[in-house]
Amino acid sequence: MATADTIVFDAPPSPVEVLRAGLTTLLKRAPATPVLPRVRLLRIGVAVDGQAVDDYRTLCGFVPEQGVPPSYPHLLAFPLHLALMMRRDFPYPMVGLVHVANRIVQHAAIAPGDRLDVAARCGAFHTHPRGQVFTILAAAQRNGATVWESESSYLRIGARSGSGRPLAVLSGDVAATEAIATEAIPRAVARRYARLSGDRNPIHMSWLGARLFGFRQPIAHGMWTKARALALVLPRAQSEAVAIDVAFRAPILLPGRATFCADVRADATDFAVRDASGTRLHLIGRLGRGHQPWETDRA
Repeated sequence: MATADTIVFDAPPSPVEVLRAGLTTLLKRAPATPVLPRVRLLRIGVAVDGQAVDDYRTLCGFVPEQGVPPSYPHLLAFPLHLALMMRRDFPYPMVGLVHVANRIVQHAAIAPGDRLDVAARCGAFHTHPRGQVFTILAAAQRNGATVWESESSYLRIGARSGSGRPLAVLSGDVAATEAIATEAIPRAVARRYARLSGDRNPIHMSWLGARLFGFRQPIAHGMWTKARALALVLPRAQSEAVAIDVAFRAPILLPGRATFCADVRADATDFAVRDASGTRLHLIGRLGRGHQPWETDRA
């Protein structure tokens, strides 16, 4: 069902549909002047399932006292990310896109049993030294009020259209250095996160898939890495209004080890994920507390 520029989805794309689209879009060649789909995709009344939230908490290390994690609604929005990328008028192949940055703003706490209207649309282009970045903006509303928003920045390596302003992300200068935990990351993390999120990109799922895209081992999902770090730095109580920015720097090879760092300040917590030695950066993040303004299509 469609009205003007909004398309309403009754169900997310199935794994078979996503696989088929991933294979067929391999033949796409990025145009010199790319254009993103000008549609808004919408799922109405998406249930926040208590069991799914518990499974996500367990996998990412959140405790029940933290409530529904602010990163959890990304799982409800991600099927719409896929649906946008599966469209014929989407300019790039689905396979090979790299998630380079993510921003989440939670305006109010979300609870199991809530029903959310979840929407997603393409945002702005940004330039990047390694190719072309595009953004996908998502939002969740409860009873007509926006409770959650996100901006995901994806890189198409090698695309040289040069559209948009340079992508602004957190730099290594603000990366936290105080180690709070070092953990072994098992291979099973990728398979379990794929089942929860629907993100079955072959770079996470198999050795062959990873090697086809230049990795010697499968890699952890960036949004799992963000969630695991967030579980360690969020207060042990449910958060109302928070903003969480991350820049993804280098993937975690699986199985592997990672060191989680946090530097707490009065108004925010800087956090980072590093390799076991604490030198190589996998992720740079910042957790802001209190109400954070949302800027659409940020530079």
